[in-house]
This record gives sequence, C-alpha cells and structure tokens, in this order.
Amino acid sequence: MSQGSPDDDRQRLRSVLALGLVLALVFGGVWLFTVLRHEAQLEDCLASGRRDCDRLVNSR
Repeated sequence: MSQGSPDDDRQRLRSVLALGLVLALVFGGVWLFTVLRHEAQLEDCLASGRRDCDRLVNSR
C-alpha cells in the first residue's frame, strides 16, 4: 500500500470523528426517546388515578 499524504490522513480522521459524533447523537436520541416515552406512560397512568402504575408500565 502506498503512503497517504498528511492531508489525506487528516481528512480521514475528520471523517471518522464526524461519523462517531453522528452515531453518538443517534444513539443518544434513541435513548432519550425511550426514557421520555416511559415517563409519559407513567404520568398518563398516574393521571388516570391508578396506583399500580410502576408495575404496569415496567411490564410492557
């Protein structure tokens, strides 16, 4: 394999870092969506007057 120029190496590093940032944002968004959905389900259950909401929401 031939040696790449330093500019190519820097560009490759920037691309890998950008990909890592995008993946972190996607996984963080999925995690946040899951947590907020669980909290909304729990809040809806409590607002309906039920007392066993934690058990019901966690069993889904």
